[in-house]
Amino acid sequence: MPVYRLFASEDGVTHIEALEASAFSFEHGPGEFKGVGGMVLGDASRVLLTRFEAGVEPSLHRANPGFAVLIEGELNVAVSDGTEVALRPGDAIRIESTGRGGWAPRNPGDELALMMITQMPSKQEKQET
Repeated sequence: MPVYRLFASEDGVTHIEALEASAFSFEHGPGEFKGVGGMVLGDASRVLLTRFEAGVEPSLHRANPGFAVLIEGELNVAVSDGTEVALRPGDAIRIESTGRGGWAPRNPGDELALMMITQMPSKQEKQET
């Protein structure tokens, strides 16, 4: 899947260039998750790209409400009732749970997986603002 970088030079001219998604520099995240920071877009609290290393199998953890699209690689998403689904590039998942034991995105493949996640505020957070 092509990924592009849009940027402006010092003189204000904009440029676009093709990149490999795996070439992005990832900040160090908690545990087995590495993410690139995001930005605020409308009601979205954050847009981020998350990298899952090959073979990573984290335990269940809390899920923030959002929408995720697998960009590259493969992920199996397990939930607390024992259900697990396999995601391939282009597959999406709407995350509505905010409770304990939410989800465990696991990378069964031999290469890294990249997922774009847009975290959305919960209904309660929207009412508080």
